[in-house]
Amino acid sequence: MADLAIIAIMLASAAIPFVWLTRLVRRGHSGLALTILSILGGVLAVLLYASGRPFGLDPVQAMGASLLLIIPALAGACAGALLGWLLRRRDDRGPRSD
Repeated sequence: MADLAIIAIMLASAAIPFVWLTRLVRRGHSGLALTILSILGGVLAVLLYASGRPFGLDPVQAMGASLLLIIPALAGACAGALLGWLLRRRDDRGPRSD
């Protein structure tokens, strides 16, 4: 049962940024999308730094948070931004006349 909970947490932490960044980039809010990606990358860097050095955070919790939450969120956000950009390009071309 714990395995299903871990997969559900990872799926939720990837799916929410995926949908959110797809909508943002498709609507043209690329600056906010890049800010979100930068914040996720910064949190990942801090957690990875804290997992190897005495930093005030428990190393096991820092590595667990980075692996369970931040890496799936970063991957989902990158994929969502790419999909939003592709959909935005398609929308900007207008209707095709075949």
